[in-house]
Amino acid sequence: MWGRIEHYFEEYPVRKLIAKTLLRYGLKVSEDMKIKAGNVEVPYTKIAKALDVDRRVVKETVAMILKTPELREIYMNLEPTVHMKYVGRHVGYGVIEIEPEPRAVGILAKIAQKIADRGINIVQVVAEDPELYPEATLTIITEKPVPGDLINELSKLEGVKRISIY
Repeated sequence: MWGRIEHYFEEYPVRKLIAKTLLRYGLKVSEDMKIKAGNVEVPYTKIAKALDVDRRVVKETVAMILKTPELREIYMNLEPTVHMKYVGRHVGYGVIEIEPEPRAVGILAKIAQKIADRGINIVQVVAEDPELYPEATLTIITEKPVPGDLINELSKLEGVKRISIY
């Protein structure tokens, strides 16, 4: 999705950084020019400090987003999502992170089928957008840890570059 909207920010590198960060974290822009994580307001100063930019540029970015119809529709509808990558193992889940070959097609379907064939339920899947994450990964959280032999099987699938278990 980033590839479809980044051109709006080409002339404004700091605004581009801010807009990309809002998108990555699912921080929405509201009609009243606020930045929110769900219903929780995130002050401009906190965004500015995290990115080492001026608070006024954060505000200008929000104003620009609200004035641009395509950006407005996207940013007003963002939602943050819990990602269980680092907490899954603490509650007994299996956590598999896959780095696919660039532009590999059907990886998720192949992996999900192999996991299902073992009678293991998938609890969560997070596929990072390669336009937002240079080292995009596919993270699969399962209801229980995945056996080692299945990990070996998954690593041999076409399009799988690397697998990590957490």
